[in-house]
Amino acid sequence: MLFEEDSVHLKPQWNEDAKSQEDTEAIFKKVLLAATGANSVTLKDKYLDWAYQHGGYKKARAVYKSLRDSHPFSVDFFRKMIQFEKEQESCKMVNIREYYERALREFGSVDSHLWMDYIKEPLNHPLAMKMLQGESAEASVAKYAMQTGCL
Repeated sequence: MLFEEDSVHLKPQWNEDAKSQEDTEAIFKKVLLAATGANSVTLKDKYLDWAYQHGGYKKARAVYKSLRDSHPFSVDFFRKMIQFEKEQESCKMVNIREYYERALREFGSVDSHLWMDYIKEPLNHPLAMKMLQGESAEASVAKYAMQTGCL
């Protein structure tokens, strides 16, 4: 794979030149400009991971926003953002829905698991389950299960 070959050439430079997060990010951006097709997909996934590991959710979200119009993507690119969002104490369903809807536009015609995850998401959202209590929660889950066939 071309990306793998390119990254071998970058590793010595990466270790010498990436003295700070800014240098590493500059390298990601530079390589992204030159990468195409499947190579760019792999690089976007790695850049998103790096951003989250080194700058947390806010940095990952900034990287996501900067790349969201740069096709192509992998479904994992969106799944990572969904997971990063879920790990936040202030997890917002509106953000999760945005990531799913974007992923579904890209991969909805070929990934049935993505649709099922999207449909089930409200049941997994802690705020929804905290707000509905007792019989209301049970009735909501039962109604949802009957409508979707998801039990």
